[in-house]
Amino acid sequence: MRVSSLTFVAVGDCIISRRCSHRKEPGFLDLVEKIRKADVAHANLEIMIPKPPFIPSSEYGGMHLSAPAFVLDELKWIGFNIYNIANNHSADYTFHGLLDTIDALEERDMVYAGGGANLGEARSPAYIETDVGRIAIIGAASSFVTGAHAAAARPDMPGRPGLNPLRIDRDFVLTAQQIAWLTEIDKALGTAAVTERRRQFGLFPEWKEGALKFMGLDFFTGDIPAFRQKAKKEDVDEICHWIRDARRQADFVVMSLHAHHGINGDGNNPEMAEFLPEVAHAFIDAGADAFVGHGPHMLRPIEIYKGKPVFYSLGNFIFALEGIRRYPSEMYERHKFGPDATPADVADAWTKDKEGRPHGFPADRRFYETVLPVCRFEDGVLAEMQLHPLSLRHEAARTRRGEPVLACATAGREILERLAEASAPFGLKIRIEPDGERVVGCTSW
Repeated sequence: MRVSSLTFVAVGDCIISRRCSHRKEPGFLDLVEKIRKADVAHANLEIMIPKPPFIPSSEYGGMHLSAPAFVLDELKWIGFNIYNIANNHSADYTFHGLLDTIDALEERDMVYAGGGANLGEARSPAYIETDVGRIAIIGAASSFVTGAHAAAARPDMPGRPGLNPLRIDRDFVLTAQQIAWLTEIDKALGTAAVTERRRQFGLFPEWKEGALKFMGLDFFTGDIPAFRQKAKKEDVDEICHWIRDARRQADFVVMSLHAHHGINGDGNNPEMAEFLPEVAHAFIDAGADAFVGHGPHMLRPIEIYKGKPVFYSLGNFIFALEGIRRYPSEMYERHKFGPDATPADVADAWTKDKEGRPHGFPADRRFYETVLPVCRFEDGVLAEMQLHPLSLRHEAARTRRGEPVLACATAGREILERLAEASAPFGLKIRIEPDGERVVGCTSW
């Protein structure tokens, strides 16, 4: 099934902790209008809505992210109508917080995918009925903490709540000389004998032929040292299975993936891991009409693959990290704070160095710049895409930093030029044109 004409917009990470519906600036209201005009508007919900009693997880995605339920009303007010909930913060408040978030979404009739009470629910598409047809979304994450992924139910055992996983295998390649050194170190430490005993007990069912397993990691011999990341085939196959199912049940299918993974394992940079184009293409081949990536909090390249848009990362849309109202004890202990410390102290530790200069995310403007793609589809094929540069007000005070507005012409040109350079190897051309007091990127491929 295909619709004759449809407008699709997408944004990346929404870490929203305060209200925005009161804002009256033209740059914000014009942005909201563009989102509301779309038939389909996607967002990644990267904050949990736990209910008391709060149960923070000992494993968390960098910091515990939570907010009151009213932030969902704010996102709905902006105009988003489909949401991914699979990301590295899905388990910040254990599976209780995830299920609380799902309850809050369902109370508001908000369409979400990527998480559920068991693996079947987390893998399944969600659907929304619109004037132009039935829209499906499948959500997944390759970046998540231990225990965050859902488990399947069995006849004699219920499943585990969690997210839809796209697990990643990591291999390390070293030269023959380096492998020899590592083998010697492994024996000297006694860890080689421990690994062998564990293997005999069957604790490594996926033992890789030719690998040296050192401290739980797999090392291979090669000509050039390398860090390889590859998506597990069984997860790719399962996600493709549900995309094909959604293709039969809907007029338009969105695949949303949270993937921090970058080159050499770096998680927050514009250079993506090598597995991402492979899985994005597989998902389009299975029937997705758009692939929306997010996770590294930065823009990554855009590609048009078989007439379908592939956004490898749309960066941040709302990045209000400094508005989080409460943190568990681990966040204070991490910074060696005493019992009198407050959330503002944690925010300072995340954003300022000892001399008070910007530190962490505020030290790099690129975390506060992105684009809003407005995609027009005709008969299931992308006919036109415009890119509207956005600023998240990097220079603003803590109470306003992370809030999006349409960027001015100067900042917008810089954003589009950087994106054009990154996307050129994928065949996308971006022409920068005046748009009133701003600029817009007009694409061709």
